[in-house]
Amino acid sequence: MSFMVDVRGAARGSLQEFIESGLLTIALQPKNNAVELHNPALQRLYVFLVDHDYPGGSAAMHNAVFDAYGLPYRSCFMIGDPARAGEILAALRSEALYAGGGAGSGFKDKIGPFLDRLDTSAQTIGSVNVVARANGALTGYNTDGVGFVAGLLAEYPDCIAGKKIAILGAGGTALPIAYELAKRGPSEIVILNRTVSKAAHIAQLTAPFCATRAAGEEVIGGELADAGIAVNTSNKGAQPNEKFSAFAPMTGDVEHDLAVSFSNLERLPRMAIVADILLEAEPLTLKLAAQRGNPIHSGRHMNLFQAVPAFKFLTGLDMPDGSILEIMRNAL
Repeated sequence: MSFMVDVRGAARGSLQEFIESGLLTIALQPKNNAVELHNPALQRLYVFLVDHDYPGGSAAMHNAVFDAYGLPYRSCFMIGDPARAGEILAALRSEALYAGGGAGSGFKDKIGPFLDRLDTSAQTIGSVNVVARANGALTGYNTDGVGFVAGLLAEYPDCIAGKKIAILGAGGTALPIAYELAKRGPSEIVILNRTVSKAAHIAQLTAPFCATRAAGEEVIGGELADAGIAVNTSNKGAQPNEKFSAFAPMTGDVEHDLAVSFSNLERLPRMAIVADILLEAEPLTLKLAAQRGNPIHSGRHMNLFQAVPAFKFLTGLDMPDGSILEIMRNAL
C-alpha cells in the first residue's frame, strides 16, 4: 500500500513546499491515507494534524464515504510539531485545496487560538478535534466527548448513571470526555493526573454538572477501589509508551511500573468497565484489565461514533447518519 504524496504537476497551492520543508509529513500508519495532489479532479483536502504517527481512523472513514458517494474529496493525517501550530495553520490557509480537517494527538488544545471562531462546545472545553473551513474562515468544534459517550453507551447501555468514574490522565481528550460524562448522572468524577493543576482545571469546568475533583497519580489505587468506570485519557499504552499502563505513574522503570499497575488494578471492582481512548489493537491498560476479567471498551468506539458529527461539520453534507456510520464501520 502506498502512502506517497504525489505532487508532480501540482500548481494549486503550497502544500508541496510544507512537506519538502518538513513542516508537515504524511502519516504512514493510518489506513487509506494516500493523497494525490496532482489529480485535477481533487476539489477538497481535509488535513488531520497529529504529533506522531499512529493508526488513526478518521481519514479511512471519511475517504470511504467520499468513495461511496463519488465525491472528489480526500482526508489525510499529517504529522507536525504542536509548538508550530500557528505556523502550520497559516500555511494550510494558503493551500487552495485545504477545506479543514481536525486535530489529533498533541494538537487538540493547541490550535484554538489560531482559528477564526470556536463552536460553543469547543470554546467551553478548550479543546478542538474538528476544523471546518467555510468562506475562508476556520471554525473549531469538539466531538470527542459526544463520540466517547455514544460509543460507551452503545456497548454498555445505562452504564454511567450513579457510578463513580475515574479518569486517568488530563490530556487533550480528558476534558471533553469528562464534560459529556458529567451530564449523564454519575455519582462523581475524579481526574487523576501527574500534574494535579491540569486535572483541577478539568474538575472546575465539569463541577457544575456533577461532583468532580482532582488528585495525583499516587492515589490511583485508592480511587479505583470504588469506581464503576475507569477511563484512560493518557498516552500510556501508545507508542512510544506501549510498555506502560494507565493504572500507575510512569517512572520509566518498566518492571516497577507494571508491578504498581497490577497492585492498583487489583483494587478495582471486577465489574467495573475499563475504557481507553487509544486506537491500538490492544493497549496495555485494556490488556491487563481484560486478563483480570474486567469488561473493557476500546478507543475505536469513540473514533467511530465521533466521526459522523465531525464529518457533517466538515463537509456540510446532509446524509443519513445510519448510512454514514455503516460505511465508516466497514472502513475500520
